[in-house]
Amino acid sequence: MSASDSPDTRVLDRAGLLAALATFACAVAFPVLTAVHSGVHLQPTDVPLSSAEFAAPLHDRPEAVLLWMGFDALFVLAYVITFTAARGLTASRVLGNLSMGAMIVTGALDMVENAVLAVHAAQAAAGEPFASVPAAALYTVAQLKGAAATAGIGLLALALPTGTRLLRAAVAAAAAFVAVTVVGVAVPALAPLEALPILLLTGLLAAVFAGRLRAAAPGRGPAAPAGPALPGGAAVAGAAG
Repeated sequence: MSASDSPDTRVLDRAGLLAALATFACAVAFPVLTAVHSGVHLQPTDVPLSSAEFAAPLHDRPEAVLLWMGFDALFVLAYVITFTAARGLTASRVLGNLSMGAMIVTGALDMVENAVLAVHAAQAAAGEPFASVPAAALYTVAQLKGAAATAGIGLLALALPTGTRLLRAAVAAAAAFVAVTVVGVAVPALAPLEALPILLLTGLLAAVFAGRLRAAAPGRGPAAPAGPALPGGAAVAGAAG
């Protein structure tokens, strides 16, 4: 049995596929939520806001914020699993491990940010809003989260093999995320555009995981590797050539 056909690898690929699809679905849901709740910054750290604008949705529309936080909790779990599974696609153990570690840090910071926003919204929904919102602290957490995500996805772009069109497209999408995030630091109003390359990247990773699962399905002959044998994981096989 080859490494790409091992039960552990199939389980990891299946988890990556399901998580990538969930990440993609959440990324589609976010602009829908924003459109439905027009005029409300459901994720206030996405853009620069005055103190009053930052606190307004937490105090005035807490139910909308809590709905967003519910989707975001699923989003965080899904992307952490997706990028953990993507470690198995990489051609470099060191870069793959660093990428996975950075994305786990990203998820932890994202959960901290969400927890503070959810607590403030829940208190407002209960009729006892907090007198003030730690906006500066939340913006700091958001900046650290963005830096960790940029590092994690940038390292993934360097670590992925480029033996198939899907993998090359995934590398390009990861590089686009890094570029958009860096531009978003310099021009904060453009920061929300990072959702586009994330949508593309997770869709491509889902396709890669699905291809690997098809290639390892019972009754199929061994697939030619799509990339080099991985020193710390499976050969990248089964993606569209």
